[in-house]
Amino acid sequence: MKKFFLLPLAFAAFGFASCSDEPLNAECDIESVTLGVDTPEEVFYHAYDATQSVPSTADSIGFLIRHYVNVESIPVNLTVTPGATVYVVGADGTESLFKNGSSLDFSDEQIQRLRVVSQDGAWSRSYKLNVVHDVPSEGDMTLDFETYDLDASGKYYIWTVTDPNAVNGLFGSGDPTWKNGNPGFKLSKSSAKPMDYPSVPLVGEGPDGSACVKLETMDTGAFGQMVNMRMAAGSMFVGEFDVANALKDALKATRFGLPFKHKPVKLSAWLKYEPGTKAFQDRMGKPVEGIADEPDAYLVVYRNQDAAGNRVMLDGNDVLTNPHIVGIARLPHHYVNPEATYPRDGGGDLESNDPIHGITSEWQQYVLDVNYYEELDPEILVNNGYSMVIGFACSWQGAYFRGSIGSKLYIDNVNVICEY
Repeated sequence: MKKFFLLPLAFAAFGFASCSDEPLNAECDIESVTLGVDTPEEVFYHAYDATQSVPSTADSIGFLIRHYVNVESIPVNLTVTPGATVYVVGADGTESLFKNGSSLDFSDEQIQRLRVVSQDGAWSRSYKLNVVHDVPSEGDMTLDFETYDLDASGKYYIWTVTDPNAVNGLFGSGDPTWKNGNPGFKLSKSSAKPMDYPSVPLVGEGPDGSACVKLETMDTGAFGQMVNMRMAAGSMFVGEFDVANALKDALKATRFGLPFKHKPVKLSAWLKYEPGTKAFQDRMGKPVEGIADEPDAYLVVYRNQDAAGNRVMLDGNDVLTNPHIVGIARLPHHYVNPEATYPRDGGGDLESNDPIHGITSEWQQYVLDVNYYEELDPEILVNNGYSMVIGFACSWQGAYFRGSIGSKLYIDNVNVICEY
């Protein structure tokens, strides 16, 4: 009997010794946040909004709630990387250990600061967590590119939206920033300088002498060839970019749209375009004859919940074709179905050598009408049931790693006009 018990103990001791030799985890990320309210449907517009997945590049996490909700004491639950420890950082810099289920005070729109320390104690990350009451906004908005800065790593630029209607409306959850593929480009060319990224600011080069943004299609180098992602097309869009999954599935990692309570009817922007001088290439990097590169610009309105009550968010696979789309404005392009009225009906984009978008190398204002498949439901609209996408790209097939290296799209003074 003793041998029967001692043998497992010997193996257990060996197992513990082996585990102790394993390196401690060096990651220190918040992966998701859940606000532990009793009746989420009374606090949020959708019950599933009580939980947020946190992209690996995000350092700010915001929840949008109904305007009347008391947020003085809300239980918070975090999912963090294994072994990590979380501290709440006070206004005076002192830290206290955070435990899941602890209540935090978000009254007066105050921001709670969290510091996550890795299991090995060598690394830490700081996060801002806030809960924002929904503030009424007018629909019309102007989005310029005047406010920008380097990201926390100092490698690439990020742009912040400042228009009050946009901040309180489309970006009401508390993260008023444009998204783009710069974080993904960093994975392929970590040595690149900030101005060598696909999306960069140009000071004083806008049509009115203000700053504009330049999107450029760039070669991703040896690493890009290795993972069969040979180019990165500059982009700007409203939504999320999950850099952690960018190499695994770039299309799914690019998620489009944020809830919006108004009916947009026009998208306007000042644009100019310079097609790349190199031949259009396919994903394998081979030249494709008879095809010209083209830019893209679009506004999409879609229903963000399906018939079963599940969340819907468009990604790079279906941002122009998802059946939940109810309205689209887009630069003119050729479609596989020439009888198509809107892109969703087109059966896919048709590459050609005779672009019809009309953008030249001189600044011009382009105004695109939003064409609707159906009328918006007022009850769904007021309860954040529709989301809006605004997107720009310098190579319209860039998401599929097709285009011309060197294609450039310049953008400034984007406006959204709403009917109500």
